[in-house]
This record gives sequence, C-alpha cells and structure tokens, in this order.
Amino acid sequence: MHFNQTYNKAPSHLAVLDIETLAPARPDGGFPPWPLHRPLVASVLVADQAEYGQWQFAIESVEFRDEGAAIARIDELLKGRRTITFNGKGFDLSVLSMAAFRASAYECRNLTDAWASPRFGGSHIDVAELITNFGAAPRASLEMLCEAALIPSKQNGHGGDVAEMLRDHGIEAVKRYCEEDVGSTLVLFAMVQALRANDAAFAASLIGDFANWVGDAGLDHLDEFQKLSGNAVLERVRLLHRVDEGIRALDDRVTDRHFEEQARSAPKSRQSTVG
Repeated sequence: MHFNQTYNKAPSHLAVLDIETLAPARPDGGFPPWPLHRPLVASVLVADQAEYGQWQFAIESVEFRDEGAAIARIDELLKGRRTITFNGKGFDLSVLSMAAFRASAYECRNLTDAWASPRFGGSHIDVAELITNFGAAPRASLEMLCEAALIPSKQNGHGGDVAEMLRDHGIEAVKRYCEEDVGSTLVLFAMVQALRANDAAFAASLIGDFANWVGDAGLDHLDEFQKLSGNAVLERVRLLHRVDEGIRALDDRVTDRHFEEQARSAPKSRQSTVG
C-alpha cells in the first residue's frame, strides 16, 4: 500500500480552531448576528506529523481578557499550519476579525491568511463547507454530523449554555467545552479528508494517534476520544502506514548519505585527475 501520493495533498501541520463567545440576548430568543459576539475563549489543537508518519499534538485555550494579546497568541499558534474550523468562514474567523479591529491588531498574518483564504483552497479548511460540497447539501450542526459518524461530541455542554456555564462553573468549564469541540472537528476533518482522497491511512493515523495522545496526556474531559482507537480495521491500516513511512524514511536517509559521501569524495577525485 502506497500512501505518499495522497499525503502530499493532505496537510501535515494542522491547527484546529474553535471559539466560544458571549452576545446580548435577542428578544425573540434567536441566535444573535455574528458581529455582536465577543470572544470569550479560543481553543487551538495543533497536530504536526513527524518523520515516521506519527502525529504529535498540543492543545491550548486562549482567554480574551486582552483582545490584542489573545489575537497575537492565536496568530502564533496558527503559524506554519493549515487552519481547520467548523463553520469558521461563517462565524469563528469573522468574529476574530472584529476582535482584531477593536484591538488594532493588524499584524497577524497567519490569522489573516486563514480569514481571507479562498473558499475552495488556501490556508484554511472549513469542514462545514467541505462535508456539504460547498453548499450542495444543506448545512448540519457539528453535533448532528458527529452523532451520525459516531464521533464523540458535546459531552461537556452546548454552545447555547456558555453564559450559564461561565456563571456556574467558571472559565475552565468553557475551556473544556471548547476543547472538546476542536477534538470533534479534528476527527470529522480526518474522516472527510480520507474519504475525499480515498486514503484510509490519513484517518487511521490522525485519529488513532489523537486517541492515544488524549489518554497519555490525561485529558479527562476528552476521554471519550480514547474509544476511537478501538477500531480494528483502522488500527491495522495505521500500523501498515507506520511500516511504510519507516521504510520510506530509511530509504531517504540511505539516499542522503550516498550523495553526501559523493560530495565529500568529489574534490579528491578532481585532484587525482589533475595530478
């Protein structure tokens, strides 16, 4: 099985972004327009693929006590990575742009690239767009899609509960909820990307490594994701991918060593020819 062709097309450095906000309640009880929302927390789950194909993860939740400092930190976390969101085009990145305007935080190139990224490509992938083929199918919520795909979701609350969550349990409860959403978005993205590329290895590797990392990191509020490592078919593909990537890396090292030795011996050969 050969995975390199689709891996060249799939991103190997990801930053999954989600925000939680507060907004004035509407008289009719509807969802307030996005410009009225103020960011409360932004969670960023980073995933970077190492030499042998394994994924390494870190997660950070940024509070918006200082909007300028928060925007700067998010921008730093996005650097060198493809930004992944769920409905980020329609909400998260637009709300963050308003925060940047208020803070006069215009030097945030990585966040700007994601916000201004073309709909069909660029440095930002909106999973809500991807899974509906850019509007060909009706939009569905992250919770509904995750339920259909058997992905853990909304174990720590719902978006409409954020104000109550903050009041009753504090900012840490909001962070836990937001971090679960980026975990769900990561797994859904892995499945969508794998199906579009016909590459089971991408989903198997990214999801399996994430599930194991959650357990190793002791993230109790994300422990439902550990169950995703129990899929025998994906685990077998994941192990085959490790072997394939290990052989490729070994071949690359042998090739590099060969050319390095040729480069070192080249001056000696020229001297012998001149003599």
